Amino acid sequence: MKTKYLLLPITLIALLLRLYQVNNYPPLLWDEASLGYNAYSILKTARDEYGTFLPLIFKSFGDYKPGLYVYLTTPFIALLGLTPLAVRLPSIILGSLLPYFLYLLIREINPKSKKTALFSALVLAFNPINIHFSRGAWETNILTVELVLASLFFFKRKYLLSALIFASTLYTYQGGKLASLLLITILLITQLNFSKPFSTVILNLFQDLKRLSKPFILPLFILALPIAYGLFFSSDSNRLKVISLFSYPRNQTETQQIISESNQLDYQLFHNHFIFFFRNFTLRYFNHFSPALLAFVGDWQNPRHSAPYIGILLYPSLIFFIIGLFSKAKKLKKFFLLWLLLAPIPAALTRDSVQTVRAMSFSIPLVFFVSLGLSQLKNRYLKIFIFLVYLLSFVYYSDLYYNHMVKTNPMQFIYGQEQAIKYLVKKQVDYQQIYFTDFYGQPYIYYLFYSQYPPQKYQTQANLTENEYGDAGTVQKIDNIRFVSTPSPDSLPPHSLAIYSHDELLRLNLNPQNILPLSPINNISTFYAYHN
Repeated sequence: MKTKYLLLPITLIALLLRLYQVNNYPPLLWDEASLGYNAYSILKTARDEYGTFLPLIFKSFGDYKPGLYVYLTTPFIALLGLTPLAVRLPSIILGSLLPYFLYLLIREINPKSKKTALFSALVLAFNPINIHFSRGAWETNILTVELVLASLFFFKRKYLLSALIFASTLYTYQGGKLASLLLITILLITQLNFSKPFSTVILNLFQDLKRLSKPFILPLFILALPIAYGLFFSSDSNRLKVISLFSYPRNQTETQQIISESNQLDYQLFHNHFIFFFRNFTLRYFNHFSPALLAFVGDWQNPRHSAPYIGILLYPSLIFFIIGLFSKAKKLKKFFLLWLLLAPIPAALTRDSVQTVRAMSFSIPLVFFVSLGLSQLKNRYLKIFIFLVYLLSFVYYSDLYYNHMVKTNPMQFIYGQEQAIKYLVKKQVDYQQIYFTDFYGQPYIYYLFYSQYPPQKYQTQANLTENEYGDAGTVQKIDNIRFVSTPSPDSLPPHSLAIYSHDELLRLNLNPQNILPLSPINNISTFYAYHN
């Protein structure tokens, strides 16, 4: 009974931490704006921004986003309008419930593990990576919730529900395809008794597969067919090709350099393409276990994925993670240790040296082992000391998040799009031609979002210029606005308005005193307006 009373305040605190100032902090990213505007378009017209009727996969910037998040957002936009809060609420609500779901999963695997389960809920509620991705419209956060819920129902032997949730991951996030496959493999492995002869283990595996064929495998297979079709026969796979590690082979110059240093045989034996890709994969894989990522730096590849100077765990959690790894909890450790080892694989197979977005489900086994370590504490005074250390660490993280994160990297967080677009909307009728910088990427979607541009009107003129490399494309014109690299003031036509980025201001050597700063932050402005 005491546990139930503790879980409610933990969930409420998690919700408050994820709601605080979330309507304007951090600034809306372009993927969030795209999810929101497409949900708005579905609400108004039952079609996406390009006029496609109720799609499962949304073309968006040419990156073909799975559509579940869009449909989750639609009722919130109907209630609250097209606002950042409405777009982020699905992630906030599910992210706030995740500590409770993890508690249920741990108790289901081992009913005697009440203390570890409770610590897991508490740690997860305050964990940096889970707070960060719960406060934005991140599909990877929804995916993590789905993986925990699908595992919970699998252990409860409610296989059809588990299959339905696993299938939903395919419509949630690109990384869900491999993450779900790996977790299903883990769930099957944990059902096997490896103390028996190998032939018996294999026989039991086939018996399990036969037993699960109707309630689990068949519905999962049927629901996965539309995604499989899109992956093999349409443009849905473009994004996968762009981010895949295997799309970036060693260049010819480097190959010739290696051969010139020895010979062709040496190259084939020690430096061939298989070794090249294997080395890059293992580097990326083990980066996810580095103390820099776990506690001290965070996602160094992309600063917008974490607060500065702190990793995906609070500082003291790193110590208890190590303690938890060596703790005794055989039944629980088998499942979470396999999850810990396999979770970084989807991120390691991509081009980035580290990627917390694609590896976010990694946070679940990390939190479990931290909590397993914390559950070893016996001394009352030591518990009070550890509580104070955690409190200080969280206060420090909060300072980094609210006072430094965006100011340290305003360009990375695309700060100022809202202010610049609202200024443009106010001045739009006064000018024949408007030029809006595309320096920060995808400015058109912010215009659609913040102006609440009528979807039916936009669908008639939507024109995405595809990127020749298969990456995100661009929209260059809506009405009298051109979203391009802004020309210098000397080449602007009469009666025009130009909005420059800070970098363009420096590159064109423009005098800041002659133009209007639109989004001041940290002694600069990310956007400036020039009137001709």
